[in-house]
Amino acid sequence: MSSSENAASREVCEESPPPSEAEPLRVVLLGRTGTGRSSSGNTILGKSAFWVDISPCSVTTQCKRQTGTVNGRSISLIDTPGFFNTHLSPEELMAEVGRCVVLSSPGPHAFLVTLRPDRFTQEERDTLEWIKATFGPEATRYIVVLFTWGDQLQGKCIKDFLEESDELLEFVNSCHGGYHVFDNSEQDKTECTQQVTQLLEKVDKIVADNGGGCYSNDMFKEAEKAIREAQERILAEKGQKVESPLKEAEGKEEQGPELERRRREEEERRREEEEARKRAERLFWCELATALGKGAAEGAGIMGKDKGKGKAVKKVKVVEKAAALAASPLSIKSAAKVVGGAVREGGKVLYKHRKTFLH
Repeated sequence: MSSSENAASREVCEESPPPSEAEPLRVVLLGRTGTGRSSSGNTILGKSAFWVDISPCSVTTQCKRQTGTVNGRSISLIDTPGFFNTHLSPEELMAEVGRCVVLSSPGPHAFLVTLRPDRFTQEERDTLEWIKATFGPEATRYIVVLFTWGDQLQGKCIKDFLEESDELLEFVNSCHGGYHVFDNSEQDKTECTQQVTQLLEKVDKIVADNGGGCYSNDMFKEAEKAIREAQERILAEKGQKVESPLKEAEGKEEQGPELERRRREEEERRREEEEARKRAERLFWCELATALGKGAAEGAGIMGKDKGKGKAVKKVKVVEKAAALAASPLSIKSAAKVVGGAVREGGKVLYKHRKTFLH
Protein backbone atom coordinates (compact mmCIF):
# COMPACT_ATOMS: atom_id res chain seq x y z
CA MET A 1 0.00 0.00 0.00
CA SER A 2 1.50 3.33 -1.01
CA SER A 3 2.21 5.97 1.60
CA SER A 4 0.15 8.51 -0.36
CA GLU A 5 -3.05 6.51 0.17
CA ASN A 6 -2.39 6.30 3.90
CA ALA A 7 -1.73 10.03 4.02
CA ALA A 8 -4.98 10.70 2.19
CA SER A 9 -7.10 8.55 4.49
CA ARG A 10 -7.52 11.45 6.94
CA GLU A 11 -6.18 14.99 6.89
CA VAL A 12 -3.30 15.09 9.35
CA CYS A 13 -2.02 18.33 10.81
CA GLU A 14 1.57 19.17 9.94
CA GLU A 15 2.85 19.25 13.51
CA SER A 16 0.50 17.43 15.90
CA PRO A 17 1.95 17.70 19.39
CA PRO A 18 2.29 14.33 21.11
CA PRO A 19 1.28 13.79 24.75
CA SER A 20 3.62 15.04 27.43
CA GLU A 21 7.17 13.84 26.87
CA ALA A 22 7.08 12.11 30.30
CA GLU A 23 3.77 10.43 29.50
CA PRO A 24 3.73 7.38 27.18
CA LEU A 25 1.28 7.22 24.28
CA ARG A 26 -1.31 4.63 25.38
CA VAL A 27 -2.96 2.64 22.58
CA VAL A 28 -5.37 -0.34 22.76
CA LEU A 29 -5.68 -2.97 20.01
CA LEU A 30 -9.22 -4.26 19.36
CA GLY A 31 -10.54 -6.62 16.71
CA ARG A 32 -11.92 -9.98 15.67
CA THR A 33 -9.78 -13.10 15.97
CA GLY A 34 -7.42 -13.42 13.01
CA THR A 35 -7.29 -9.75 12.00
CA GLY A 36 -3.67 -9.26 13.04
CA ARG A 37 -3.95 -7.33 16.30
CA SER A 38 -0.84 -8.89 17.85
CA SER A 39 1.10 -8.69 14.57
CA SER A 40 0.25 -5.01 14.30
CA GLY A 41 1.45 -4.46 17.87
CA ASN A 42 4.77 -6.09 16.99
CA THR A 43 5.05 -3.95 13.85
CA ILE A 44 4.45 -0.76 15.83
CA LEU A 45 6.96 -1.62 18.56
CA GLY A 46 9.46 -3.03 16.07
CA LYS A 47 9.91 -6.23 18.06
CA SER A 48 8.20 -9.54 18.88
CA ALA A 49 6.38 -8.26 21.96
CA PHE A 50 3.12 -10.18 21.49
CA TRP A 51 2.65 -13.89 20.78
CA VAL A 52 1.57 -14.54 17.18
CA ASP A 53 0.32 -17.87 15.82
CA ILE A 54 -1.90 -19.19 13.03
CA SER A 55 -4.90 -20.59 14.88
CA PRO A 56 -8.71 -20.76 14.46
CA CYS A 57 -9.00 -19.60 18.08
CA SER A 58 -7.74 -16.40 19.62
CA VAL A 59 -4.14 -16.80 20.79
CA THR A 60 -4.61 -13.86 23.17
CA THR A 61 -6.96 -14.78 26.03
CA GLN A 62 -5.97 -12.02 28.45
CA CYS A 63 -5.16 -8.35 28.04
CA LYS A 64 -1.42 -7.89 27.74
CA ARG A 65 0.55 -4.66 27.98
CA GLN A 66 3.91 -4.08 26.29
CA THR A 67 5.97 -0.91 26.07
CA GLY A 68 8.67 0.29 23.73
CA THR A 69 10.34 3.32 22.23
CA VAL A 70 9.35 4.35 18.70
CA ASN A 71 11.06 7.31 17.05
CA GLY A 72 12.29 8.41 20.46
CA ARG A 73 8.81 8.21 22.02
CA SER A 74 7.52 5.91 24.73
CA ILE A 75 4.60 3.78 23.50
CA SER A 76 2.39 1.58 25.69
CA LEU A 77 0.32 -0.99 23.74
CA ILE A 78 -2.43 -3.16 25.22
CA ASP A 79 -3.44 -6.24 23.22
CA THR A 80 -6.90 -7.68 23.93
CA PRO A 81 -8.58 -11.07 23.30
CA GLY A 82 -10.10 -11.41 19.84
CA PHE A 83 -13.85 -11.26 19.45
CA PHE A 84 -15.42 -14.62 18.50
CA ASN A 85 -13.51 -17.89 18.05
CA THR A 86 -12.24 -17.57 21.61
CA HIS A 87 -12.37 -19.88 24.64
CA LEU A 88 -14.02 -17.13 26.70
CA SER A 89 -17.75 -16.74 27.21
CA PRO A 90 -19.32 -13.42 26.11
CA GLU A 91 -19.43 -12.29 29.75
CA GLU A 92 -15.80 -13.27 30.39
CA LEU A 93 -14.72 -11.61 27.14
CA MET A 94 -16.47 -8.36 28.03
CA ALA A 95 -14.91 -8.31 31.49
CA GLU A 96 -11.42 -9.12 30.14
CA VAL A 97 -11.56 -6.52 27.35
CA GLY A 98 -12.72 -4.03 29.96
CA ARG A 99 -9.36 -4.50 31.68
CA CYS A 100 -7.69 -2.61 28.83
CA VAL A 101 -9.07 0.61 30.30
CA VAL A 102 -7.66 -0.31 33.72
CA LEU A 103 -4.28 -1.37 32.30
CA SER A 104 -3.96 1.91 30.37
CA SER A 105 -5.02 4.03 33.35
CA PRO A 106 -5.97 6.87 33.31
CA GLY A 107 -7.18 5.64 29.90
CA PRO A 108 -6.07 4.99 26.32
CA HIS A 109 -5.30 7.85 23.97
CA ALA A 110 -6.54 5.77 21.02
CA PHE A 111 -8.16 2.49 20.00
CA LEU A 112 -6.86 0.69 16.91
CA VAL A 113 -9.68 -1.44 15.50
CA THR A 114 -8.10 -4.04 13.21
CA LEU A 115 -9.89 -5.29 10.09
CA ARG A 116 -8.70 -7.28 7.10
CA PRO A 117 -9.38 -5.87 3.63
CA ASP A 118 -11.49 -8.80 2.46
CA ARG A 119 -15.15 -9.77 2.47
CA PHE A 120 -17.21 -7.81 5.03
CA THR A 121 -18.97 -10.69 6.84
CA GLN A 122 -21.55 -10.82 9.61
CA GLU A 123 -18.75 -11.34 12.13
CA GLU A 124 -17.17 -8.04 11.09
CA ARG A 125 -20.56 -6.35 11.47
CA ASP A 126 -21.02 -7.90 14.92
CA THR A 127 -17.49 -6.87 15.93
CA LEU A 128 -18.10 -3.22 15.09
CA GLU A 129 -21.48 -3.25 16.86
CA TRP A 130 -19.88 -4.93 19.88
CA ILE A 131 -17.21 -2.20 20.08
CA LYS A 132 -19.75 0.61 19.80
CA ALA A 133 -22.00 -1.00 22.42
CA THR A 134 -19.17 -1.85 24.85
CA PHE A 135 -17.28 1.43 24.79
CA GLY A 136 -20.18 3.75 23.98
CA PRO A 137 -20.61 6.54 21.42
CA GLU A 138 -17.73 8.54 22.93
CA ALA A 139 -15.26 5.86 21.80
CA THR A 140 -15.48 6.91 18.13
CA ARG A 141 -13.53 10.08 19.03
CA TYR A 142 -10.54 7.85 19.82
CA ILE A 143 -10.72 5.17 17.09
CA VAL A 144 -8.47 4.60 14.11
CA VAL A 145 -9.57 1.74 11.83
CA LEU A 146 -6.41 -0.21 11.00
CA PHE A 147 -6.62 -2.40 7.89
CA THR A 148 -4.02 -5.14 8.22
CA TRP A 149 -2.53 -7.34 5.50
CA GLY A 150 -2.66 -4.45 3.04
CA ASP A 151 -0.91 -6.65 0.44
CA GLN A 152 -4.23 -8.50 0.01
CA LEU A 153 -5.64 -5.46 -1.77
CA GLN A 154 -3.36 -6.41 -4.68
CA GLY A 155 -3.10 -2.87 -5.94
CA LYS A 156 -6.74 -1.92 -5.34
CA CYS A 157 -7.22 1.54 -3.87
CA ILE A 158 -8.43 1.38 -0.26
CA LYS A 159 -11.07 4.03 -1.04
CA ASP A 160 -12.54 1.80 -3.74
CA PHE A 161 -12.61 -1.10 -1.26
CA LEU A 162 -14.47 0.97 1.34
CA GLU A 163 -17.09 2.11 -1.16
CA GLU A 164 -18.06 -1.52 -1.78
CA SER A 165 -19.72 -1.66 1.66
CA ASP A 166 -21.98 1.13 2.91
CA GLU A 167 -21.91 -0.27 6.46
CA LEU A 168 -18.12 -0.36 6.63
CA LEU A 169 -17.78 3.08 5.07
CA GLU A 170 -20.29 4.50 7.56
CA PHE A 171 -18.36 3.06 10.51
CA VAL A 172 -15.01 4.32 9.22
CA ASN A 173 -16.43 7.79 8.61
CA SER A 174 -17.78 7.86 12.17
CA CYS A 175 -14.28 7.28 13.58
CA HIS A 176 -12.45 10.55 14.17
CA GLY A 177 -9.07 8.94 13.49
CA GLY A 178 -10.08 7.74 10.04
CA TYR A 179 -8.28 4.69 8.69
CA HIS A 180 -4.80 3.45 8.01
CA VAL A 181 -3.37 0.51 6.06
CA PHE A 182 -0.66 -1.81 7.40
CA ASP A 183 1.29 -4.43 5.53
CA ASN A 184 2.38 -6.68 8.43
CA SER A 185 4.47 -8.79 6.05
CA GLU A 186 6.56 -5.79 4.97
CA GLN A 187 10.23 -6.74 5.26
CA ASP A 188 11.75 -3.45 4.12
CA LYS A 189 12.74 -1.63 7.31
CA THR A 190 12.33 1.84 5.80
CA GLU A 191 8.82 1.09 4.50
CA CYS A 192 7.89 -0.53 7.82
CA THR A 193 9.08 2.50 9.79
CA GLN A 194 7.23 4.85 7.43
CA GLN A 195 3.85 3.13 7.85
CA VAL A 196 4.26 3.17 11.66
CA THR A 197 5.23 6.86 11.64
CA GLN A 198 2.16 7.76 9.56
CA LEU A 199 -0.08 5.79 11.92
CA LEU A 200 1.32 7.55 14.99
CA GLU A 201 0.73 10.92 13.28
CA LYS A 202 -2.97 10.04 13.09
CA VAL A 203 -2.98 9.01 16.74
CA ASP A 204 -1.31 12.32 17.61
CA LYS A 205 -4.04 14.15 15.74
CA ILE A 206 -6.69 12.31 17.78
CA VAL A 207 -4.93 13.38 20.98
CA ALA A 208 -4.72 16.98 19.76
CA ASP A 209 -8.39 17.03 18.66
CA ASN A 210 -9.39 15.73 22.10
CA GLY A 211 -7.41 18.45 23.86
CA GLY A 212 -4.73 16.03 25.02
CA GLY A 213 -7.31 13.92 26.83
CA CYS A 214 -7.98 10.20 26.68
CA TYR A 215 -10.84 7.72 26.84
CA SER A 216 -11.48 7.52 30.58
CA ASN A 217 -12.82 5.03 33.09
CA ASP A 218 -15.84 7.28 33.53
CA MET A 219 -16.69 6.96 29.83
CA PHE A 220 -16.43 3.19 30.03
CA LYS A 221 -18.54 3.10 33.20
CA GLU A 222 -21.20 5.19 31.47
CA ALA A 223 -21.31 2.86 28.46
CA GLU A 224 -21.24 -0.21 30.66
CA LYS A 225 -24.04 1.25 32.80
CA ALA A 226 -26.28 1.64 29.73
CA ILE A 227 -25.69 -2.01 28.79
CA ARG A 228 -26.30 -3.22 32.34
CA GLU A 229 -29.55 -1.27 32.63
CA ALA A 230 -30.79 -2.81 29.38
CA GLN A 231 -29.84 -6.29 30.58
CA GLU A 232 -31.46 -5.70 33.96
CA ARG A 233 -34.73 -4.76 32.30
CA ILE A 234 -34.67 -8.02 30.34
CA LEU A 235 -33.62 -10.18 33.32
CA ALA A 236 -35.76 -8.44 35.95
CA GLU A 237 -38.44 -11.13 35.90
CA LYS A 238 -35.82 -13.85 36.47
CA GLY A 239 -34.32 -12.06 39.45
CA GLN A 240 -30.81 -12.24 38.03
CA LYS A 241 -28.16 -9.64 38.73
CA VAL A 242 -25.79 -8.22 36.13
CA GLU A 243 -22.26 -7.59 37.34
CA SER A 244 -20.17 -4.67 36.15
CA PRO A 245 -17.38 -5.72 33.74
CA LEU A 246 -15.23 -2.84 35.00
CA LYS A 247 -15.64 -3.99 38.62
CA GLU A 248 -14.69 -7.50 37.57
CA ALA A 249 -11.67 -6.10 35.72
CA GLU A 250 -10.59 -3.99 38.70
CA GLY A 251 -11.12 -6.98 41.00
CA LYS A 252 -8.84 -9.06 38.78
CA GLU A 253 -6.18 -6.33 38.96
CA GLU A 254 -6.39 -6.15 42.77
CA GLN A 255 -6.44 -9.93 43.29
CA GLY A 256 -3.60 -10.55 40.85
CA PRO A 257 -0.82 -11.34 43.40
CA GLU A 258 -3.10 -13.59 45.48
CA LEU A 259 -4.37 -15.45 42.41
CA GLU A 260 -0.80 -15.88 41.17
CA ARG A 261 0.24 -17.33 44.55
CA ARG A 262 -2.67 -19.81 44.50
CA ARG A 263 -1.87 -20.76 40.93
CA ARG A 264 1.76 -21.50 41.82
CA GLU A 265 0.70 -23.57 44.86
CA GLU A 266 -1.76 -25.55 42.73
CA GLU A 267 0.89 -26.20 40.09
CA GLU A 268 3.37 -27.36 42.77
CA ARG A 269 0.75 -29.69 44.28
CA ARG A 270 -0.04 -31.21 40.90
CA ARG A 271 3.66 -31.63 40.13
CA GLU A 272 4.26 -33.47 43.43
CA GLU A 273 1.24 -35.73 42.85
CA GLU A 274 2.46 -36.54 39.34
CA GLU A 275 5.95 -37.42 40.61
CA ALA A 276 4.48 -39.64 43.36
CA ARG A 277 2.28 -41.40 40.79
CA LYS A 278 5.25 -42.05 38.51
CA ARG A 279 7.30 -43.47 41.42
CA ALA A 280 4.44 -45.79 42.35
CA GLU A 281 4.13 -46.97 38.76
CA ARG A 282 7.87 -47.68 38.49
CA LEU A 283 7.76 -49.69 41.72
CA PHE A 284 4.75 -51.64 40.46
CA TRP A 285 6.41 -52.65 37.19
CA CYS A 286 9.62 -53.71 38.96
CA GLU A 287 7.71 -55.83 41.45
CA LEU A 288 5.46 -57.28 38.75
CA ALA A 289 8.42 -58.35 36.60
CA THR A 290 10.08 -59.98 39.61
CA ALA A 291 6.85 -61.71 40.68
CA LEU A 292 6.13 -63.06 37.19
CA GLY A 293 9.62 -64.53 36.99
CA LYS A 294 9.38 -66.04 40.46
CA GLY A 295 5.93 -67.50 39.80
CA ALA A 296 6.99 -68.99 36.48
CA ALA A 297 10.08 -70.56 38.11
CA GLU A 298 8.02 -72.04 40.92
CA GLY A 299 5.46 -73.41 38.48
CA ALA A 300 8.21 -75.05 36.46
CA GLY A 301 9.67 -76.61 39.62
CA ILE A 302 12.94 -74.69 39.33
CA MET A 303 12.31 -72.96 42.67
CA GLY A 304 10.33 -74.21 45.63
CA LYS A 305 7.37 -72.20 46.91
CA ASP A 306 8.21 -69.89 49.78
CA LYS A 307 6.68 -71.43 52.91
CA GLY A 308 7.86 -68.66 55.13
CA LYS A 309 10.62 -70.79 56.73
CA GLY A 310 13.31 -68.41 55.58
CA LYS A 311 15.43 -71.13 53.94
CA ALA A 312 17.67 -69.82 51.19
CA VAL A 313 17.53 -71.64 47.86
CA LYS A 314 20.96 -72.78 46.73
CA LYS A 315 21.95 -71.15 43.45
CA VAL A 316 23.63 -74.34 42.14
CA LYS A 317 20.44 -76.38 42.48
CA VAL A 318 18.40 -73.71 40.70
CA VAL A 319 20.82 -73.69 37.78
CA GLU A 320 20.78 -77.49 37.57
CA LYS A 321 16.96 -77.62 37.50
CA ALA A 322 16.81 -74.89 34.86
CA ALA A 323 19.29 -76.77 32.66
CA ALA A 324 17.33 -80.01 33.03
CA LEU A 325 14.07 -78.25 32.11
CA ALA A 326 15.67 -76.67 29.04
CA ALA A 327 16.92 -80.09 27.87
CA SER A 328 13.52 -81.79 28.18
CA PRO A 329 10.51 -81.19 25.88
CA LEU A 330 7.94 -78.74 27.28
CA SER A 331 4.57 -80.43 27.84
CA ILE A 332 1.21 -78.72 28.00
CA LYS A 333 0.98 -79.60 31.66
CA SER A 334 4.35 -78.04 32.54
CA ALA A 335 3.57 -74.97 30.41
CA ALA A 336 0.28 -74.54 32.28
CA LYS A 337 2.16 -74.71 35.58
CA VAL A 338 4.58 -72.02 34.40
CA VAL A 339 1.73 -69.70 33.32
CA GLY A 340 -0.28 -70.48 36.44
CA GLY A 341 2.65 -69.64 38.70
CA ALA A 342 3.27 -66.37 36.89
CA VAL A 343 -0.41 -65.40 37.07
CA ARG A 344 -0.59 -66.28 40.78
CA GLU A 345 2.39 -64.17 41.78
CA GLY A 346 1.49 -61.36 39.36
CA GLY A 347 -2.01 -61.22 40.83
CA LYS A 348 -0.56 -60.61 44.28
CA VAL A 349 1.36 -57.58 42.99
CA LEU A 350 -1.69 -56.25 41.16
CA TYR A 351 -3.76 -56.49 44.34
CA LYS A 352 -1.03 -54.82 46.37
CA HIS A 353 -0.83 -51.83 43.99
CA ARG A 354 -4.52 -51.61 43.10
CA LYS A 355 -4.86 -48.10 44.55
CA THR A 356 -2.20 -46.80 42.15
CA PHE A 357 -4.53 -47.49 39.21
CA LEU A 358 -7.80 -46.53 40.88
CA HIS A 359 -6.81 -42.84 41.20
